[in-house]
Amino acid sequence: MSEPSKPAGRTLDLTVDLSATPEEVWRMLTEPKLLAQWFAPFVEGTGKVGEPLLLGWSPDVRWTTVLTVSEPGKRVVFRDELAAYQEMGSGSGPVMIEWTMGPIAGGTRLRLVHSGFGDGASWDEMYDATQAGWSFFLWHLGETLRRHHGQRRITLSARRSSTLSREALGARLLGPEGLDLQPPRKGEATLELDGTRRYLVEHARLPTNLWGRLPDLNDALLMVEMEPGGDTFHTGIWLSTWGLGPAREQELQAALDRLADRVFGPVTPA
Repeated sequence: MSEPSKPAGRTLDLTVDLSATPEEVWRMLTEPKLLAQWFAPFVEGTGKVGEPLLLGWSPDVRWTTVLTVSEPGKRVVFRDELAAYQEMGSGSGPVMIEWTMGPIAGGTRLRLVHSGFGDGASWDEMYDATQAGWSFFLWHLGETLRRHHGQRRITLSARRSSTLSREALGARLLGPEGLDLQPPRKGEATLELDGTRRYLVEHARLPTNLWGRLPDLNDALLMVEMEPGGDTFHTGIWLSTWGLGPAREQELQAALDRLADRVFGPVTPA
């Protein structure tokens, strides 16, 4: 008897428990102003079924998704139209992001199923990066609900490209001329960002992914990500902040820019 054929494509399947009701979680996934509290900081659209949402991290990092199913407190489905996926070639079908939620003691269990990836080696890096990205955002959603629910989030960032290897760039970014992360692993650590900061590292897959919480910056969340790419790739340093005020935000943005200049070199005019 022949073996059953393997379905084409790979699927991400992740679960997180959240301290909010299913209805509150559903709103965090569908209302543009609430999506901006934990996911892309720039969200444009109505949040209505059949209509597109424009999501963005910066003017050059934007994509469109369409809400196709919305069942309050139960289920949400998006069809993604991210150009990076389309450029990868044939996957297993449209890129679909399905969320299901249900009550548990003290909150909600949220499940994410992200499908549409291809099987070939050319998809490996994109699949791994997407898995890391969703792991971060699910954690970010949990931290937002736990510590910052209803507060306005301000995102600060520095995103630069490099032709160094990931290992060589990581040594600069995480070493003394960069963030000076000590120790470079999960747990309590310190880093340099406008002074020495206590950093509670939630995840460290170095040099590619790092995220954690900064208690003395009102529990701001700092994430470092080396994005998919070939000989040249982008690295983003992203800081989600709440309640610091414009003057402190400007100081921290300047600190991120100085950090990026030290590690990547100053930005030159086009």
